[in-house]
Amino acid sequence: MMPTKPTRETRTKARKLSILSAALDCFCEKGVEATAVADIQRRAQCSVGSLYHHFGSKEGVAEELFIVTIQKLNSGMLRKLKRSKHAEESVKAVVFFYSDWSTRNPKLARYLHSRDIDFSPEAKTRLRLLRREYIASVFTGFAGFVERGDMAVLPADAYVPLISGPIQEYTRLWLAGQAGSPSQVKGLFAEAAWNAVKG
Repeated sequence: MMPTKPTRETRTKARKLSILSAALDCFCEKGVEATAVADIQRRAQCSVGSLYHHFGSKEGVAEELFIVTIQKLNSGMLRKLKRSKHAEESVKAVVFFYSDWSTRNPKLARYLHSRDIDFSPEAKTRLRLLRREYIASVFTGFAGFVERGDMAVLPADAYVPLISGPIQEYTRLWLAGQAGSPSQVKGLFAEAAWNAVKG
């Protein structure tokens, strides 16, 4: 049986992912500003035309890499939350997932913490929508626990910062070489997160 020939859509997706992966390496090594389009093009082994066709500019690559990474992180987090049956388990799952994801993907975590991107108005709008959808999904998952009194009644926007803000800040210090691995303290931060929002 002859192998199935990849569709144009599959080839396009693979090419875009290849460019984003190459860009991540370049951005981690040099920073976004110091990275040239030619650096990404050489690393991805693509034409400059292909890069511009898919992303428009180096800044477009940087924005898309950030947004795609946030989407993957959020999706993984929400899948983890859906499998959690109890309030304490759900809250701690947020901390555990972020810690585990960051230690498995240090380059992506470093990129999300870099603050080295000058986002366009369009990208800022996309990020606001992503955050709004994520917060709404998390709150929807917590709503039953809040109604039963297992979790405190708080403004919807307060849960995510209270639960994941501290572990994110600790992860930033780890990425900067100023703290030990998040895996060593995730239990401590998970307990603190639960204490912050429990009923």
